[in-house]
Amino acid sequence: MAQVKAWVIEKGGVVQFSFDDSIDDSEAAHSTPASQHAAAGGPQAAGPAAVPDQQQPASSAVSAVDQFIQATKQKASGGGASRWAAMGGDTTSSSSNVKDSSGAAPGASSSSGGGRHSWRSTPMGTDDDSQLPAAAAAPQGPPAPVPAPPVRPSATSPTSQASAVPQQQQQQRRGPGTPLLHQQGQPSSSSGNGVVLDGAAAAMARLNAANAAAAAAAATSQRQAPPPKPQASPKPVEDDILDIPDPLETAAAAVKTITAADKAKREAENKKVREVAQEEVDKHDPTAVAATRHQWLIFTVPEKPVAGCDVVVYYNRTQSEPLRERNRIQLCLGFNQWELAAEQARVDLYPSAIPHMDGSDFWSCRFRVPETAYEVNFVLTDGDGLFDNNLGQDYTYPTQAGSTWEEWTAAAVERAAEAEKERQKKEEARRAEEAKQMAEEKEKRDSDNALKRVAELRDGYKWLQEGGLTKKKVSDTDPTSKTLWSVAPTPLTPGKTATLLYNSKAGPLAWIEDKRPATKKGSTDIVEGQQVPMLHYGYNNWKVKCDPLPMKLSRVTGDDDELWWEVSFNVPKDACCVNFVVNSGSSWDNNGSKDHKIAVELPKPYDAETVGKWAESMLEDYLKEEHAARIKAEKEQAEREAKRLKERTAAKEKARAVLSRQMEHVMFTEPEVIQAGERVTVYYNPDGTVLAGTSEVYFTGGFNRWAHKRQLGPVKMRPPGPNGRHWRVRFSVPKDACQLDFVFSNVPGGDGIYDNRGGFDYHLPIKGSIGGSLPNRLHVAHIAVEMAPVAKVGGLGDVVTALARAVQEEGHLVEVILPRYDFFLQSPVLAGQMRHDCEFDWGGTRIFVSTAIVEGLRCFFIEPRNGFFATPTVYGRYDDEVRFDFFCKAALEFLLKTGRQPDILHCHDWSTAHVAKSFWEDYQPYGLWKPKVIFTIHNLNYGQKKITEAAQYCQKFTTVSPTYAFEVGGHPAIASNNFKFMGIRNGIDTELWSPTENKFLPMSYDANNVEEGKRRAREELRKRVNLSQWQDKLIIAVVSRLTPQKGVHLIKHAAYKALDRGCQFVLLGSAPDPKLQTEFNELADQLRHGQDASFIFEYNEPLSYMIYAAADIVLVPSMFEPCGLTQMIAMRYGAVPVVRHTGGLRDTVFDVDNDKPRAAWEVAGSSDWMRDKIDETNGFAFE
Repeated sequence: MAQVKAWVIEKGGVVQFSFDDSIDDSEAAHSTPASQHAAAGGPQAAGPAAVPDQQQPASSAVSAVDQFIQATKQKASGGGASRWAAMGGDTTSSSSNVKDSSGAAPGASSSSGGGRHSWRSTPMGTDDDSQLPAAAAAPQGPPAPVPAPPVRPSATSPTSQASAVPQQQQQQRRGPGTPLLHQQGQPSSSSGNGVVLDGAAAAMARLNAANAAAAAAAATSQRQAPPPKPQASPKPVEDDILDIPDPLETAAAAVKTITAADKAKREAENKKVREVAQEEVDKHDPTAVAATRHQWLIFTVPEKPVAGCDVVVYYNRTQSEPLRERNRIQLCLGFNQWELAAEQARVDLYPSAIPHMDGSDFWSCRFRVPETAYEVNFVLTDGDGLFDNNLGQDYTYPTQAGSTWEEWTAAAVERAAEAEKERQKKEEARRAEEAKQMAEEKEKRDSDNALKRVAELRDGYKWLQEGGLTKKKVSDTDPTSKTLWSVAPTPLTPGKTATLLYNSKAGPLAWIEDKRPATKKGSTDIVEGQQVPMLHYGYNNWKVKCDPLPMKLSRVTGDDDELWWEVSFNVPKDACCVNFVVNSGSSWDNNGSKDHKIAVELPKPYDAETVGKWAESMLEDYLKEEHAARIKAEKEQAEREAKRLKERTAAKEKARAVLSRQMEHVMFTEPEVIQAGERVTVYYNPDGTVLAGTSEVYFTGGFNRWAHKRQLGPVKMRPPGPNGRHWRVRFSVPKDACQLDFVFSNVPGGDGIYDNRGGFDYHLPIKGSIGGSLPNRLHVAHIAVEMAPVAKVGGLGDVVTALARAVQEEGHLVEVILPRYDFFLQSPVLAGQMRHDCEFDWGGTRIFVSTAIVEGLRCFFIEPRNGFFATPTVYGRYDDEVRFDFFCKAALEFLLKTGRQPDILHCHDWSTAHVAKSFWEDYQPYGLWKPKVIFTIHNLNYGQKKITEAAQYCQKFTTVSPTYAFEVGGHPAIASNNFKFMGIRNGIDTELWSPTENKFLPMSYDANNVEEGKRRAREELRKRVNLSQWQDKLIIAVVSRLTPQKGVHLIKHAAYKALDRGCQFVLLGSAPDPKLQTEFNELADQLRHGQDASFIFEYNEPLSYMIYAAADIVLVPSMFEPCGLTQMIAMRYGAVPVVRHTGGLRDTVFDVDNDKPRAAWEVAGSSDWMRDKIDETNGFAFE
């Protein structure tokens, strides 16, 4: 005979029902007929995802269930201390249902908690065993309430399919730190005795169980959905948009009905209850209370905890399967569904005075229940990883004389606001303390710098004076030779003004002509066409550089073969010498590359013997200078950060707006901007989605990345009207919500078709949240062999840095783990900041780990003493694969040794692909339990065997553009795992690649002065690479490694065509293949003669900035390109990209002639560029 278990659950005055047909014959044998006891309460976990029995007549099933529901409602509304008690729900512990000597289950107590209700069938305060269900076999001990480690993959199937399930399935309510204890889509392992139904009723019960089962979701019918909560879905309202009831509104309405008189009466009653309860606790005799309960697992004194009083918990260790043999027991305590924290989160239990009868061993603890508690929640542990958590349901006890659920829920917003206010207060205090400490550190740093400058001045005075002159002749050996320069007054004194007289005719600038008329040789006026020299000067051997000064014609005329210029400048107080050079245009007088040097004497009364005192006299001035310089730098940095924040915010808002427009044909909301505390309507058009043609659409939602306690649905959406397309649902938004999360499906739960946006769910921001916040930040660890700028070979290094910075800016913790190459010792970025972090023995060698900050990211460097990374380059050794596999495991060993548990391990390309397999096979089972692995393919052309391995073992793997993902999706390394593969377009860090803040450019520029900035860059580039300045020709540039992938034959063709069309051509890069390099050497020799082509065969990042800034067109003719950064950098610097339509080039460059519709959609979210008058094209593309 078919049988089911049924539970009735009540919350906030709403009665709900849950069914489970998973009773087998053996369990049924222990169950008594339904007529012998009341309905049994069970866990709130969803029933099994069973397929309904189609052979059973549904109509008769409905009738049978309706009769049961009516009978149960009558019992649920009956008297007694608790409405749960009338249902007799079984909330046994992990060692529950143990028979006493008579063969019956022990007397029920409010303390035998679990689930959301008691399993008593008699009112509180009695010990009637006669109405209790018969005992069932004790289940095995439950898993511990600690974050569950991921399941280790098998060799053939390392992970389950990446089911695109709503993330809310991970947010079902559980105790503090308690994991989901069962596989998704599986029934709870909790056992309990329930009402037994048969015949047609069982069929309906199975149908309800299937609909309320743990869900499995997917973007296709083969993917699995999240488990819905076992609650009844509200019926559609035919004359209005469907509303999802808000329990907060219901609770608030209930609280408003309570009058002041009612409150006063209840408080007086509660006071008496508390007095009685506290006296019971203080005076009870444990031995007497336990006299009939030696086979019980738990009981409390008082039997029902009283808010505002102490409670004593007695725990029978011998009845606990997991903790039976443990010598330490702790109670992890909370209240009100764990929302109200206890003053002491963990309370130790100690052996009680109760005699050990019938094998009992009671331990006890005592704690205070807050007055605002409507229930007590706890689990028990040995403090070392073993837990008794009531089969994942936790132990739960309703209280007396405390707040009601309605009162607690109605005050949720106020609590959130108070908590946010308190958080902000603490945050302000923390920031103030940090600011104070930072200010002290900065003041100390200023003082240290000032003292350092004093020491340098004192110790370096003699050295700085060496070679200093007050007058220089053309010839050092011929005293009759012409004077090149002289200074006045002589000697120069610190803190005074000096004048330099310079004879341009006596040196390298002799070509400068005097344009003054013969009659005005003594005039200082500069006439039109006169070339003017510039003084570039500094002091103390260029320790400090000053701004250049233009010279003026001197009144000193001299001989006919002399042309004197003069310029005045200030001599600093701490100058020991003045250094200078003079230029006019591209001609320089730098004293034969030695620079000119003017001696400065000590001011009186100091001399060579007292130079130390003179240096010390500078200390106060140095302190002021250091302080002023720091304040100025901080102000400029703050202004830059504010500007960048504004730009980033605007970019994010634009991206959200584009995404919203792109989704309008599928989903939109009214109002468009969702406000916390207000109502919102979600409209959904399934046409064109996986739900096209469905007869029913269900909405499942949540808030704050599914972490908010309020869940929406699954609820059936109201269908569109006769001419409509959009299904809709309306609900209120909690005041503490800051993000709406939801999915759509054709079933209310279980197997079906789910539209969850390709596994990412739908997410919309909410404005005006009070105290709401998204879940805690993620910890992401990148494991890579490249990172710009310290270890950059290609685009991989740029992407690792840019991606890590972008994720960190979203508030997450990001760390990067790299090998420690020998060339790091010459890195200016790492100079002076490398610090020892830790060391350990592993892999047959000693491994040292150092740390530093690179581009704002915390980096760790793995340095094994076996010499694997004592190399001058990243790649190029015969054993690269062996070295990098060693590094992968060493990085994981470092995480394990240091106790780190990242949420995500992100490995990149073949070089760190081995992380995925090593993690699952060698580290996840042995302590590094938390991470998931993401693998990114930057170029499938290398290390395909390693890539195949990582694709098998990772949880998700990506490549660097959607088009490239499409192009390589059928590759054997990917095809068998392409269900978890996707393309995400790379980007560049616009702050690192910025023409507005680039010290390598002759002039910073932005969109407002781009023409002038690029003109100056062209002039400077032509000087550096020896291109003709004539006619300011169009510059076509190539910045690339010279490999077949990069389209070298097209690059050669472009070089010839550029010169044929009257352009200039610049190439920066080199070929690893000697034969190919020889071909380009020959090409360079052919084209260099006319000064319109320049080939620089080297890696030179500073020069690349200049080329991007100077170029009018940047050519990227790749045969295939996973993403490519060159075209994006070119656009950032105001150059037009010309590319092949392949891979990421297609995803980032939209052809002016052919891509207007695609560009409008991708960049602006417009489906009609002509209607919207949008042109977002940005370059030229060819096939």
